[in-house]
Amino acid sequence: MLIQKKYLESTVEITKVEEKDGKFYAYAKTSPFYPDGKGGQLGDRGKIAGVDVLYVYEKGDEIAHQVTSSIAPGIYEVAIEQKRRKDIAQQHTGQHILSAAFLEIADIETVSFHMGEEYSTIDLDVPFLESEVISESEELANRVIQSCYAIEEIITDIEGSKNYNLRKPLSYKVTGEVRLIEIDNFDVSACGGFHLNNTGEVGLIKVIDTEKVKGNLTRIYAVAGERALKYFQKYNSVLKKLSKMLTSSVDELELRVEKLLNQSRDQALLLSKISQEYATVLSQNLSNKGLVYLEGYSEVGNFLAKIGNFEESILVFYDNSKYIIASKKYDVRNFVSKLIEKFGGKGGGKSEFANYQPAKKLKFEELEEVYHEVYNSGKDQKG
Repeated sequence: MLIQKKYLESTVEITKVEEKDGKFYAYAKTSPFYPDGKGGQLGDRGKIAGVDVLYVYEKGDEIAHQVTSSIAPGIYEVAIEQKRRKDIAQQHTGQHILSAAFLEIADIETVSFHMGEEYSTIDLDVPFLESEVISESEELANRVIQSCYAIEEIITDIEGSKNYNLRKPLSYKVTGEVRLIEIDNFDVSACGGFHLNNTGEVGLIKVIDTEKVKGNLTRIYAVAGERALKYFQKYNSVLKKLSKMLTSSVDELELRVEKLLNQSRDQALLLSKISQEYATVLSQNLSNKGLVYLEGYSEVGNFLAKIGNFEESILVFYDNSKYIIASKKYDVRNFVSKLIEKFGGKGGGKSEFANYQPAKKLKFEELEEVYHEVYNSGKDQKG
């Protein structure tokens, strides 16, 4: 892998250790551990003196290592997770290739890059990204990967960088040594992160999602290397299970799901209509005095609360999960508050309609007791 020399050191000198909120931080002036977030890249993990390193970040002119337990200042051997470094290099090299592919295919520039534990994001300087552009850029990126182009590390300065066709020009404020990553004749970019020696080591790169961000940018989500393989394994497994459950081939799965969704919508509409009709019938036979208690399907309860004549009563409808409470006479919020006070749970709503989610189903006698306790005096009636 192409890694700067300072990240290949085998020791680190810890100058001080701090404890904050039960967490331990070991500080060093320089460290072979790459900091999280630097250049958009993930940081290293591993051990210092046998103690696990959980997170690494730059703090001023120091490198802070969050460790699992305290260690004394001193010089220690380090053990850095090489598998993680390989994954980081695959994602980072893949990002360079994909960013260059978008520039080649559609003249779209990369604004920023962030590597996460599951996927990487690339913010592109375009408000909308057509699916054809994504496909063509992805195909070009994978052709570059399959071509096994050599990747070179070039150490120069700001003046020397002008001899290369950089994908993104350097700021005039840059001073000192400049590290360039050159991928054959396909891409040259300034970068301090981890990279592979050959594009073939990336294996594969896949765009898995897109979204519009910050008004005029489009964010793409991508995975490369072993992450891409795991992504395909996961979704292949899901598709196979769905195919078996729905007795449909993978090729026909989309049509099968669409048909089921249409059927589900039709059935939901029919159920809603039946519930409304049933609620209408129920409302005609209910008492309009005191506490009216019913149990049933939630849609029936909701319709009943809307159309029922509860001028002199309060409806308490249990749908096997929550209580639907309605009244035109009483402020039902007081009823809900008292239920929560006595039996726990949660709830809320408006004066004429509210829901109460109990910790457990209540007995009718318990509901009736609360009703009399809250409303018997008449003080909580509306108006």
